[in-house]
Amino acid sequence: MKPEEKLPEGFSDLELAAWLCLHHSNESRVAYAHANYLFKVFEVCSKPTPLFIGDLGAETVKTLKLLSKSKLLQRIELPFKELDNIYTSKPDWVLLEAQVRDITDLKASRDKLFLKGRGKAISNHTAAMVWHDAAGRCMYRGCGQDLGSTPLTTKIARVAYLAHIVASDPDGPRGNEHSHNSSDDPENIMLMCDAHHRLVDRIDVNKHSVSYLKQMREDHTVRVAKLLDSLRYPTAQIITLLADLAQIPTNVSLAELRESVLRRELSPLPEIRHMIRRTQRDDRGRPGFWGHFLHEHESDIRELIAFTSNKPSQSSVISPDYLAIFPLHLVPVLVLSGRVIGEARNIQLFQYDRERSSWQWQNQDLNITSTFDISYEVANPINSTETILSLELTATLDMRSLPEELVKAIQEKKIGWVRITNSNPNPNCIHSQERLESFSSLARQAINTIQDSWRSKMIHVFGVSPASSLFKFGQMLQAGNHSTYRVYDRPDGSKPFVPALDITGNEVLSVDFESELQHSISLR
Repeated sequence: MKPEEKLPEGFSDLELAAWLCLHHSNESRVAYAHANYLFKVFEVCSKPTPLFIGDLGAETVKTLKLLSKSKLLQRIELPFKELDNIYTSKPDWVLLEAQVRDITDLKASRDKLFLKGRGKAISNHTAAMVWHDAAGRCMYRGCGQDLGSTPLTTKIARVAYLAHIVASDPDGPRGNEHSHNSSDDPENIMLMCDAHHRLVDRIDVNKHSVSYLKQMREDHTVRVAKLLDSLRYPTAQIITLLADLAQIPTNVSLAELRESVLRRELSPLPEIRHMIRRTQRDDRGRPGFWGHFLHEHESDIRELIAFTSNKPSQSSVISPDYLAIFPLHLVPVLVLSGRVIGEARNIQLFQYDRERSSWQWQNQDLNITSTFDISYEVANPINSTETILSLELTATLDMRSLPEELVKAIQEKKIGWVRITNSNPNPNCIHSQERLESFSSLARQAINTIQDSWRSKMIHVFGVSPASSLFKFGQMLQAGNHSTYRVYDRPDGSKPFVPALDITGNEVLSVDFESELQHSISLR
């Protein structure tokens, strides 16, 4: 061999056949040394020459037989430990002439050692488990060849192999006293392509120790699990907040709810939770209604607090990735529910479209002609700690619909007034996630101005907006750290708004100046 020639540490079948063919063409003598599964070739010379590990495959066998017939091939069988730890030939080795029969016998014995061994055969169940762990890909680090179109087998000339880490035969590659017991253990078997199966078992055994291959298998399995888990839609717990409005029953299709969640690439949990469901007659016009409401639905509100808390009860079996909220309720309840659930959980919020009778966002791109805006009708109130915040996306708020005392305060500039408006007010103005986020940005700006800049202690909230926007607004009220938000209701369109609920940092209280029945619920 010329000094400038650079040869790999191990030959594949084709590489070894090419190397042997070159020597056959040059009529130079070569020899092979073997022991158990080890097979090394070298040039016959009066001085030590490098030993190269090779794969005794079909092409190599063919070329070896040509060399044998040309009297250019010799052989020697050595003890395994000696051959495993030597890297050059020894001039004093006693070499025998290699006959064609010797090559045939050596090939047969090696195939028997590699393919059958003496341990338990790989069962169909084990093969399936290895296939599952590998996801049909070669488990050799960095390969990942798709082996799914080929059968799982350990037979010659196949593309996919079930390769043992610890050989099933103690005399095989990485074989030991545990070979028989681990021969059908899926964690001792790797799915490999032909090239890497030959590499680890025949070409470069020493560099592929048991610990190295086990770590390689584990890394592949973990990575496959992560990649496949990414195909799973995150789970979502559907929660409805529904009330019969204006004496009209609110009926929803459970299939439509689930389909709407799936459209957002979420996987709905089987059970749908109907929270603060109200089917009673709409009698908000009677005195003391909101005190009665809180008293009647206190257990429902407490259930909502407990169920959506970031500290799920010990009885919770499944913790969903998202809460899917479907709101269609009275304005004060929407704001209160948003405040209860808050922003700490992953929330997907849905808006009902009455025209399409659907909870899904519109698929087609809409020519949006309306814009949301924020304005400060009274920006510098005189010695006031109160502010009006009106959310006017569905309709423009008529100042005459406000309580008389607030109208007077506005006229005298004794109360601040912040308005979030829509240039083209309509009930279906929240028809996409982008529109909801547009509103959210303005609402957050308003809250920051009122609380942090103006230091208002009482904020009067008038909601004339889609349900999703009112719930979203409620989410922004930080638990234990906000002013009192007095949310108004208008049960009769011919009369002004009336106060309904006071939402503080720690509790919700009913507001009714004409009734002695008041009720409060802690939100902690």
